[in-house]
Amino acid sequence: MKKYLLYLIALIFTAGIWSCIDEIALNVDTEQRTLVIDGFVTDSLGDFRLKLSQSSIIGIGNDNILDPVPGATIQLLTNDGEAHPYEESTELPGTYELFSFKALRGKEYFIDIVLPDGKHYQSTPEKLRSTSSIDEISYDVNEETYRNNAGELITENIISAKIATSFSSEDPPFLRWRVTGQYQVQENYPMALNPLRCYVDVNLDINDIRIFDASKVNGDRLLEQTIAETVYDFRFGEQFCFHISQFSISEAEYNYWANIQEIIDIDGSLFDPPPGTVIGNIRNVDNPEDVAVGYFSVASVFFKRYFVNRDETGFSVRSKCEGFFLRVPFACDDCLLLNNSTLEKPPYWEF
Repeated sequence: MKKYLLYLIALIFTAGIWSCIDEIALNVDTEQRTLVIDGFVTDSLGDFRLKLSQSSIIGIGNDNILDPVPGATIQLLTNDGEAHPYEESTELPGTYELFSFKALRGKEYFIDIVLPDGKHYQSTPEKLRSTSSIDEISYDVNEETYRNNAGELITENIISAKIATSFSSEDPPFLRWRVTGQYQVQENYPMALNPLRCYVDVNLDINDIRIFDASKVNGDRLLEQTIAETVYDFRFGEQFCFHISQFSISEAEYNYWANIQEIIDIDGSLFDPPPGTVIGNIRNVDNPEDVAVGYFSVASVFFKRYFVNRDETGFSVRSKCEGFFLRVPFACDDCLLLNNSTLEKPPYWEF
């Protein structure tokens, strides 16, 4: 089980997997490698990626490093015989792309994967669920004190993004939220003639699973649901944008993420019973006991953006490059040095 959890946690950190639950006795032979799959499609027209990799051999190299699997044949299939082929990326080995696709209601979709060695995997067919809209977005900033890994008490301001959403009380959805962020940085250094402005992407929900069973709500509206939390720091000094995706997922997928959440959050004693082994919905067609790590999700999605800056919050914070004269902070003389930064202003940016 320890080996399996290493693969599972590694996959969560590579961009967020989508999965369901079952319990199967796994072969924990240290020479065994496990297929790892990260992919999904939604009812929003766009391009979708599927990442295919193999777990490393325990004890050789870094156990959390996944090796890409190039050369596979991958199709998205439907219950009525449609086939949508993926194309392998020429720049990213083991990454496969499906262009200009939109999942439709009433159809069942499943992924079909044939590896270069002939092994054949398929996911459990799934249908779209009803979309739930995001009615309102809000936030609050609170001071929090906690101990860091060194045991030191740290006090920081934490900003929490919250939403209100409506849904049918007759068919309450299972929801999952994914949130990323984006902020701007204005260069500032001595004798700057043409300082540039960069736009930087940040991941806000690594190892942070936000799910909800709407049947637990008394009524048809969910209020003040926290969907993301992050440190209120220099990123909010100029302009920050929350990119919020609300997915309506299957009950099986909800149960999967609930079990993953239990594994991540567990802080009981050594005498507490361990959580069950969490298995995805993708199996070897010829050997059902050969189960891949990951889950291929078919989900409805509602997307919304929300901008925040310090002038609105009432909490003062200095932007990354503001007010420095003798010492120039890292990247303030070249903001492209920041990870995931670009000079291209997004068309939706407010100013």
